Amino acid sequence: MRRFRYLLDPLCLLACGLYVLNRFFLREVWSAPFLLNHFNDLLLIPAALPPVLWVQRRFGVRKTDEVPQWGEIALYLVIWSLVAEVVGPLVFPWVTGDWRDVLAYAVGAGVAGTWWRSLAGPGRPAFDRVAPHYDWMEDLLAGQKLERCRQAMLTYLPPLTHILLAGEGHGRFLGALLEVQPSARVTCVDSSGKMLARARRRLQRSAQAEDRVRFVEADLFAWDGEGEKYDLVVTQFIFDCYERAEVEMLARHLAALTQPQALWMVTDFQVPLSGPARWRAWLIHRAMYLFFRIFANLPARQAVAPAPYLREAGFRLQRRDEFEWGLLYAELWERRRAAGSEAAG
Repeated sequence: MRRFRYLLDPLCLLACGLYVLNRFFLREVWSAPFLLNHFNDLLLIPAALPPVLWVQRRFGVRKTDEVPQWGEIALYLVIWSLVAEVVGPLVFPWVTGDWRDVLAYAVGAGVAGTWWRSLAGPGRPAFDRVAPHYDWMEDLLAGQKLERCRQAMLTYLPPLTHILLAGEGHGRFLGALLEVQPSARVTCVDSSGKMLARARRRLQRSAQAEDRVRFVEADLFAWDGEGEKYDLVVTQFIFDCYERAEVEMLARHLAALTQPQALWMVTDFQVPLSGPARWRAWLIHRAMYLFFRIFANLPARQAVAPAPYLREAGFRLQRRDEFEWGLLYAELWERRRAAGSEAAG
């Protein structure tokens, strides 16, 4: 369940900000009838409902922290419409009822409800929304920095036969991997069908052999590997998408899909422990997580390193490189023996 953040809900904060902007600035310099009469009415439900539900939750009237239900939205839409447009004019002579205000309330409620309900899934990221824009955003904001980090461990790989790319995304790394592993079969698993489509199109435009790659649209947490065991797992900028409990669950799940002697490549973000680089990384993380929480249903709020869970699965760190003043890191892990034998030793 995706927990509703009430007063810190991004849509609520945006609606409150727009209300203040219109109430104290825009209406003073731009006398458009819509801004004067109806714009703030659109913001009623997204701005006012979260505080009301927060109060109900504090007093035990609301029993869960789910996003607002359609029934709750409709109830308060009716209540506020009656109070503002029917009761108000009867009690206060200077108040005028207007059916167009009710229409604006309803439009705002519909938009808010649609947005909130889109976040009511099981807490998994939904990168279909950002897939069409991911390439140019990465180019604009990071250039080649992320790709250099992704490819940092490629030269240290021995010849492999079956590779799992868990959450490959837009497919930039896939081409480089196929070049250095000409005999390997690669399985790309991603929950975003649009991301996989971009990776497939990128592969088709290259000179790489498409018959060596299999694309699977599936939830990584539920996908069982279809009977395959892999000698390399690649997880690039995946674990930072999940909260700690899910990072542990995913690491254990993917480890169960590997050969007794397997390799694991990890590429991800981190926040350095100290120094000026820590604050730089912290600011980048805050902006990044805010964006993806709004547009991709990202449940995480900070990066969680999978290292403890890889060690539990019998993997040992062989090489680690850091980039961009510690903002990015790439690791290569190796398991020489089965996890049970490692523990027994």
